[in-house]
Amino acid sequence: MSCEIWAVIVTYNPDIPLLDSGLTALAGQVDGGIIIDNGSGNADAVQALAAQHGLSFVALHENIGLAAAQNAGIRHGMDAEARYILLLDQDTILADGTARNLVTLCQSLEERGIRVGAVGNFFRDSHDDCLGSVWRSHGLRLRQTRACAGKSVVAEADFIIASGSLIPVSTLCHAGLMDVGLFIDLVDVEWGLRAKSQGFRHFLHNRNIMTHTIGSGRQKMLWKNITIHSPMRDYYVIRNSILVARRRYIAVAWRIYFIRRVPFFLLGFSLFADQRRLRCSLMLRGLFDGLLGRGGKYSGGVSNA
Repeated sequence: MSCEIWAVIVTYNPDIPLLDSGLTALAGQVDGGIIIDNGSGNADAVQALAAQHGLSFVALHENIGLAAAQNAGIRHGMDAEARYILLLDQDTILADGTARNLVTLCQSLEERGIRVGAVGNFFRDSHDDCLGSVWRSHGLRLRQTRACAGKSVVAEADFIIASGSLIPVSTLCHAGLMDVGLFIDLVDVEWGLRAKSQGFRHFLHNRNIMTHTIGSGRQKMLWKNITIHSPMRDYYVIRNSILVARRRYIAVAWRIYFIRRVPFFLLGFSLFADQRRLRCSLMLRGLFDGLLGRGGKYSGGVSNA
Protein backbone atom coordinates (compact mmCIF):
# COMPACT_ATOMS: atom_id res chain seq x y z
CA MET A 1 0.00 0.00 0.00
CA SER A 2 1.45 3.34 -1.07
CA CYS A 3 1.81 6.39 1.16
CA GLU A 4 2.62 10.01 0.52
CA ILE A 5 5.00 11.03 3.34
CA TRP A 6 7.39 8.57 4.99
CA ALA A 7 9.40 9.67 8.03
CA VAL A 8 12.91 8.39 8.68
CA ILE A 9 14.26 8.95 12.20
CA VAL A 10 17.79 7.83 13.08
CA THR A 11 18.60 7.37 16.77
CA TYR A 12 21.82 6.86 18.69
CA ASN A 13 21.61 6.83 22.50
CA PRO A 14 18.76 9.36 22.41
CA ASP A 15 17.26 11.34 25.27
CA ILE A 16 14.05 9.30 25.61
CA PRO A 17 11.74 12.11 26.86
CA LEU A 18 13.00 14.42 24.09
CA LEU A 19 12.54 11.72 21.46
CA ASP A 20 9.02 11.11 22.78
CA SER A 21 8.25 14.83 22.40
CA GLY A 22 9.50 14.78 18.82
CA LEU A 23 7.44 11.71 17.92
CA THR A 24 4.37 13.21 19.57
CA ALA A 25 4.80 16.34 17.43
CA LEU A 26 5.17 14.13 14.35
CA ALA A 27 1.92 12.24 15.00
CA GLY A 28 -0.67 12.79 12.29
CA GLN A 29 1.79 14.55 9.99
CA VAL A 30 3.04 11.50 8.07
CA ASP A 31 1.49 8.39 6.57
CA GLY A 32 4.16 6.05 7.86
CA GLY A 33 7.69 5.98 9.13
CA ILE A 34 10.54 4.09 10.68
CA ILE A 35 13.10 4.51 13.43
CA ILE A 36 16.54 3.15 12.59
CA ASP A 37 18.46 2.72 15.82
CA ASN A 38 22.21 2.85 15.38
CA GLY A 39 23.25 0.51 18.17
CA SER A 40 21.97 2.53 21.16
CA GLY A 41 22.41 1.33 24.70
CA ASN A 42 18.74 2.20 25.30
CA ALA A 43 17.41 0.57 22.12
CA ASP A 44 14.66 -1.23 24.04
CA ALA A 45 13.23 2.10 25.19
CA VAL A 46 13.44 3.44 21.63
CA GLN A 47 11.62 0.37 20.32
CA ALA A 48 8.87 0.86 22.90
CA LEU A 49 8.41 4.46 21.74
CA ALA A 50 8.28 3.36 18.10
CA ALA A 51 5.48 0.90 18.92
CA GLN A 52 3.65 3.52 20.98
CA HIS A 53 3.70 5.98 18.07
CA GLY A 54 2.87 3.43 15.36
CA LEU A 55 6.27 3.49 13.66
CA SER A 56 8.32 0.63 12.28
CA PHE A 57 11.58 -0.09 14.07
CA VAL A 58 14.93 -1.54 13.05
CA ALA A 59 17.66 -2.11 15.62
CA LEU A 60 21.21 -2.25 14.32
CA HIS A 61 23.82 -4.05 16.41
CA GLU A 62 26.42 -1.34 15.89
CA ASN A 63 26.68 2.26 14.77
CA ILE A 64 26.88 2.04 10.98
CA GLY A 65 26.81 5.82 10.57
CA LEU A 66 24.12 8.40 9.97
CA ALA A 67 24.27 8.14 6.17
CA ALA A 68 23.89 4.35 6.05
CA ALA A 69 21.08 4.43 8.63
CA GLN A 70 19.23 7.14 6.70
CA ASN A 71 19.61 5.11 3.51
CA ALA A 72 18.14 2.04 5.24
CA GLY A 73 15.11 4.08 6.31
CA ILE A 74 14.76 5.67 2.88
CA ARG A 75 14.73 2.23 1.22
CA HIS A 76 11.92 1.17 3.56
CA GLY A 77 10.03 4.25 2.41
CA MET A 78 10.63 3.37 -1.23
CA ASP A 79 9.34 -0.14 -0.56
CA ALA A 80 6.21 1.48 0.90
CA GLU A 81 5.87 3.45 -2.37
CA ALA A 82 6.19 6.78 -0.60
CA ARG A 83 6.28 9.94 -2.70
CA TYR A 84 8.25 11.98 -0.16
CA ILE A 85 10.85 11.19 2.50
CA LEU A 86 10.91 13.32 5.65
CA LEU A 87 14.26 13.04 7.43
CA LEU A 88 14.39 13.68 11.16
CA ASP A 89 17.00 13.64 13.91
CA GLN A 90 16.21 12.26 17.34
CA ASP A 91 16.10 15.75 18.89
CA THR A 92 14.03 17.62 16.32
CA ILE A 93 10.55 18.86 17.20
CA LEU A 94 8.31 19.90 14.30
CA ALA A 95 5.57 22.49 14.52
CA ASP A 96 2.01 21.41 13.70
CA GLY A 97 1.35 21.09 9.99
CA THR A 98 5.02 21.19 8.99
CA ALA A 99 5.05 18.09 6.78
CA ARG A 100 1.91 19.04 4.85
CA ASN A 101 3.16 22.59 4.33
CA LEU A 102 6.45 21.24 2.96
CA VAL A 103 4.58 19.03 0.50
CA THR A 104 2.52 22.05 -0.59
CA LEU A 105 5.70 24.11 -1.05
CA CYS A 106 7.35 21.31 -3.03
CA GLN A 107 4.36 20.91 -5.32
CA SER A 108 4.05 24.66 -5.92
CA LEU A 109 7.71 24.81 -6.94
CA GLU A 110 7.33 21.82 -9.24
CA GLU A 111 4.33 23.47 -10.90
CA ARG A 112 6.66 26.35 -11.80
CA GLY A 113 8.98 23.90 -13.58
CA ILE A 114 11.57 23.78 -10.80
CA ARG A 115 13.41 20.51 -10.19
CA VAL A 116 13.09 20.28 -6.43
CA GLY A 117 15.93 18.70 -4.50
CA ALA A 118 14.83 19.24 -0.91
CA VAL A 119 12.57 21.64 0.95
CA GLY A 120 12.73 22.46 4.62
CA ASN A 121 11.99 24.99 7.32
CA PHE A 122 14.24 27.39 9.11
CA PHE A 123 15.24 26.03 12.48
CA ARG A 124 15.95 27.53 15.87
CA ASP A 125 18.98 26.13 17.70
CA SER A 126 17.96 25.07 21.20
CA HIS A 127 21.37 26.10 22.57
CA ASP A 128 21.15 29.81 21.81
CA ASP A 129 17.61 30.27 20.40
CA CYS A 130 19.10 31.69 17.19
CA LEU A 131 17.73 30.92 13.74
CA GLY A 132 19.91 28.93 11.35
CA SER A 133 21.52 30.40 8.26
CA VAL A 134 20.98 30.15 4.52
CA TRP A 135 24.14 29.27 2.58
CA ARG A 136 24.61 30.09 -1.11
CA SER A 137 27.66 30.23 -3.34
CA HIS A 138 28.23 33.07 -5.78
CA GLY A 139 31.34 32.55 -7.89
CA LEU A 140 34.27 32.49 -5.47
CA ARG A 141 32.17 33.79 -2.60
CA LEU A 142 30.08 31.84 -0.13
CA ARG A 143 27.30 33.92 1.40
CA GLN A 144 25.81 33.08 4.80
CA THR A 145 22.53 34.89 5.49
CA ARG A 146 20.77 34.75 8.83
CA ALA A 147 17.20 33.48 8.54
CA CYS A 148 14.29 35.82 9.21
CA ALA A 149 11.25 34.98 11.34
CA GLY A 150 9.12 37.88 10.16
CA LYS A 151 6.99 37.93 7.01
CA SER A 152 6.62 34.77 4.92
CA VAL A 153 9.88 33.97 3.17
CA VAL A 154 10.93 31.22 0.77
CA ALA A 155 14.71 31.24 0.34
CA GLU A 156 16.84 29.18 -2.00
CA ALA A 157 19.87 27.48 -0.47
CA ASP A 158 22.76 25.35 -1.66
CA PHE A 159 21.82 22.68 0.88
CA ILE A 160 19.35 22.05 3.71
CA ILE A 161 20.18 20.33 6.97
CA ALA A 162 18.88 16.79 6.89
CA SER A 163 16.60 16.98 9.90
CA GLY A 164 13.21 18.34 8.92
CA SER A 165 13.95 18.17 5.21
CA LEU A 166 11.43 16.74 2.75
CA ILE A 167 12.84 15.08 -0.37
CA PRO A 168 10.83 13.70 -3.30
CA VAL A 169 11.61 10.03 -3.85
CA SER A 170 11.98 10.79 -7.55
CA THR A 171 14.84 13.16 -6.68
CA LEU A 172 16.58 10.50 -4.59
CA CYS A 173 16.26 8.02 -7.45
CA HIS A 174 18.04 10.50 -9.74
CA ALA A 175 20.58 12.17 -7.44
CA GLY A 176 21.34 9.10 -5.34
CA LEU A 177 21.15 8.37 -1.63
CA MET A 178 23.42 9.61 1.16
CA ASP A 179 27.17 8.97 0.92
CA VAL A 180 27.92 6.21 3.44
CA GLY A 181 31.65 6.91 3.16
CA LEU A 182 31.20 10.15 5.07
CA PHE A 183 29.64 8.25 7.99
CA ILE A 184 28.26 11.34 9.80
CA ASP A 185 29.65 14.85 9.26
CA LEU A 186 28.67 16.83 6.11
CA VAL A 187 26.34 14.06 4.89
CA ASP A 188 23.49 16.51 4.22
CA VAL A 189 25.81 19.18 2.79
CA GLU A 190 27.43 16.76 0.35
CA TRP A 191 24.06 15.41 -0.80
CA GLY A 192 22.70 18.91 -1.27
CA LEU A 193 25.68 20.06 -3.30
CA ARG A 194 25.64 16.85 -5.35
CA ALA A 195 21.95 17.26 -6.16
CA LYS A 196 22.49 20.95 -6.96
CA SER A 197 25.23 20.03 -9.43
CA GLN A 198 22.64 17.87 -11.22
CA GLY A 199 20.20 20.75 -11.61
CA PHE A 200 18.08 20.30 -8.48
CA ARG A 201 17.29 23.29 -6.26
CA HIS A 202 16.69 23.49 -2.51
CA PHE A 203 14.37 25.86 -0.66
CA LEU A 204 13.71 26.91 2.93
CA HIS A 205 10.46 28.33 4.31
CA ASN A 206 9.90 30.20 7.58
CA ARG A 207 6.24 29.23 7.93
CA ASN A 208 6.90 26.48 10.49
CA ILE A 209 10.13 27.15 12.37
CA MET A 210 11.32 23.96 14.03
CA THR A 211 13.40 23.42 17.15
CA HIS A 212 16.65 21.59 16.58
CA THR A 213 19.74 20.82 18.68
CA ILE A 214 23.16 20.96 17.05
CA GLY A 215 26.07 19.45 18.96
CA SER A 216 26.51 19.64 22.72
CA GLY A 217 26.75 23.42 22.91
CA ARG A 218 28.38 26.52 21.46
CA GLN A 219 31.65 28.19 22.41
CA LYS A 220 33.48 31.38 21.43
CA MET A 221 36.53 30.30 19.45
CA LEU A 222 38.91 32.78 17.87
CA TRP A 223 36.55 35.28 16.19
CA LYS A 224 33.30 33.30 16.01
CA ASN A 225 30.94 31.03 17.93
CA ILE A 226 31.45 27.37 17.10
CA THR A 227 29.27 24.32 17.70
CA ILE A 228 30.99 21.86 20.02
CA HIS A 229 30.75 18.13 19.38
CA SER A 230 32.47 15.13 20.93
CA PRO A 231 36.21 14.71 20.20
CA MET A 232 35.41 11.77 17.93
CA ARG A 233 33.21 14.00 15.79
CA ASP A 234 36.19 16.31 15.24
CA TYR A 235 37.87 13.49 13.33
CA TYR A 236 35.00 13.40 10.86
CA VAL A 237 34.86 17.21 10.61
CA ILE A 238 38.47 17.36 9.41
CA ARG A 239 38.48 14.20 7.30
CA ASN A 240 35.18 14.85 5.55
CA SER A 241 36.01 18.49 4.82
CA ILE A 242 38.96 17.21 2.80
CA LEU A 243 37.03 14.37 1.18
CA VAL A 244 34.15 16.59 0.08
CA ALA A 245 36.45 19.37 -1.15
CA ARG A 246 38.03 16.86 -3.53
CA ARG A 247 34.74 16.01 -5.27
CA ARG A 248 34.61 17.25 -8.85
CA TYR A 249 31.05 18.58 -8.59
CA ILE A 250 31.78 20.84 -5.61
CA ALA A 251 31.66 24.55 -6.49
CA VAL A 252 34.88 26.53 -6.05
CA ALA A 253 33.42 28.66 -3.24
CA TRP A 254 32.60 25.54 -1.27
CA ARG A 255 36.01 24.02 -1.95
CA ILE A 256 37.61 27.13 -0.49
CA TYR A 257 35.30 26.95 2.54
CA PHE A 258 36.12 23.32 3.27
CA ILE A 259 39.86 23.85 2.85
CA ARG A 260 39.81 26.90 5.16
CA ARG A 261 37.72 24.94 7.67
CA VAL A 262 40.53 22.45 8.30
CA PRO A 263 43.21 24.74 9.82
CA PHE A 264 40.57 26.78 11.65
CA PHE A 265 39.21 23.74 13.49
CA LEU A 266 42.65 22.22 14.01
CA LEU A 267 43.85 25.38 15.70
CA GLY A 268 40.63 26.31 17.47
CA PHE A 269 39.75 22.94 19.00
CA SER A 270 43.39 22.26 19.93
CA LEU A 271 43.64 25.53 21.85
CA PHE A 272 40.19 26.35 23.19
CA ALA A 273 38.08 23.20 23.53
CA ASP A 274 38.13 20.60 26.29
CA GLN A 275 40.06 17.31 25.89
CA ARG A 276 42.55 19.15 23.72
CA ARG A 277 45.16 16.40 23.36
CA LEU A 278 42.55 13.84 22.34
CA ARG A 279 40.91 16.24 19.92
CA CYS A 280 44.25 17.18 18.38
CA SER A 281 45.21 13.53 17.93
CA LEU A 282 41.91 12.66 16.29
CA MET A 283 41.95 15.70 14.02
CA LEU A 284 45.48 14.91 12.85
CA ARG A 285 44.32 11.38 12.06
CA GLY A 286 41.38 12.89 10.18
CA LEU A 287 43.77 15.10 8.22
CA PHE A 288 45.89 12.06 7.34
CA ASP A 289 42.91 9.89 6.32
CA GLY A 290 41.33 12.72 4.33
CA LEU A 291 44.48 13.31 2.32
CA LEU A 292 44.68 9.58 1.62
CA GLY A 293 41.02 9.49 0.58
CA ARG A 294 39.94 7.12 3.34
CA GLY A 295 36.24 7.14 4.17
CA GLY A 296 33.94 5.05 6.31
CA LYS A 297 33.91 4.52 10.06
CA TYR A 298 36.92 5.57 12.11
CA SER A 299 39.13 2.51 12.57
CA GLY A 300 41.21 3.65 15.54
CA GLY A 301 40.96 2.72 19.19
CA VAL A 302 38.68 5.53 20.41
CA SER A 303 35.01 4.78 21.01
CA ASN A 304 32.77 6.35 18.37
CA ALA A 305 30.78 8.46 20.81
